[in-house]
Amino acid sequence: MNLSDLIHEADRCVKCGICLPVCPTYQLTQDEGDSPRGRISLIQALANGHLTSADTQYHLDRCLNCLACQSACPSGVQYGELIDGARATGKTGWKKRFTLKLISRQPYRRSSRAGLWLYRSSGLRALFRLIGGKRYQRLDNLIPENAKVGSWANLYPPTTTPQGRVGLFTGCVGRISDRTALDAAIKVLTRLGFEVAIPSDQGCCGALQQHAGESLEAQQMSEINIQAFKRAGLDAILFVASGCGAHLVKQSFDIPVLEITQFLNRCHWPAQIELKPLPHTVGLHTPCSLKHQLKLASEPERLLQRIPGIQLITLQQVDCCGAAGSYLLEQPAMADALRQNAIDKITPMNLQYLATSNSGCALHLAGGLREIVGKPQILQPIELIEMSLSIDA
Repeated sequence: MNLSDLIHEADRCVKCGICLPVCPTYQLTQDEGDSPRGRISLIQALANGHLTSADTQYHLDRCLNCLACQSACPSGVQYGELIDGARATGKTGWKKRFTLKLISRQPYRRSSRAGLWLYRSSGLRALFRLIGGKRYQRLDNLIPENAKVGSWANLYPPTTTPQGRVGLFTGCVGRISDRTALDAAIKVLTRLGFEVAIPSDQGCCGALQQHAGESLEAQQMSEINIQAFKRAGLDAILFVASGCGAHLVKQSFDIPVLEITQFLNRCHWPAQIELKPLPHTVGLHTPCSLKHQLKLASEPERLLQRIPGIQLITLQQVDCCGAAGSYLLEQPAMADALRQNAIDKITPMNLQYLATSNSGCALHLAGGLREIVGKPQILQPIELIEMSLSIDA
């Protein structure tokens, strides 16, 4: 968005306040600067030249970009485009750019598997934590125990009657955090008769850069994926992390881009494929990106309800967990406060599993639950489907 577009879109906001009760940051601070309409007023002042980026940065940076406000807005104001456009008018600091590049590019390097092992097994980790500062330490704390970078073949053949070919997007952080979910997706899809392609030249979706105001770099990253998946000859592209997917669906792919549970709810299940009972208590967390951006909040629940014996609890009372991409690194106080609100509601339920459809949410919630005795195991919905399929298989 240029300044003229920012002004036009911001002027559509009538400041009615319907967004206030659904805004996580406003609910925490009760500060109008941390509300959607307050931020829109700041964007108007910025676009009209009454304020500078430095004047508005504090409150704009504290926005999660969860888009709960956009879902609630009766005027249809495109708040997501406003906040991204306003951030693009400023300059991203070198430390933030370095962090984003480290997160989005390092997992794709051939050396990353050996590098992660060396980092965890030598004194490098302690050294980097010492010199990297608090933000780096928070980033390091997100790495799962016994983490490994995923490595996949380019193609996985179906194990039953073929019914199509799909591509699987791995994501950057997802190559570490979603490794088991991606493996589960491959097993489920090939069992249902789908050939699964994982292009080796795919890359980060670019969402982190887009929301940081680095729209040109985000566009370049999107083009890499468009070309990578175009060459694979696919019926659809599937993703397991809703944060990545919310950005991918906006790109110019010439085939459908679908969330994994959405796809499995619509595809044909061969008659011989039977889900076995899982008598477990599972809390289902719905990420903001799945709810407000993709509008697919019901899909994981619909799929998991196919599993016999499962005790599924939808955590409707749990709002934004505070992860929001790189937000958990850049706004630690706000992110941790939102996470604690979520954990306070989750822990009394005595769950065996906590299922969520987004990498950032899983990592952030896992960090908050780490020291709690009897904590639930955090996984993605597709992992429960694979568990059910694998019983006595």
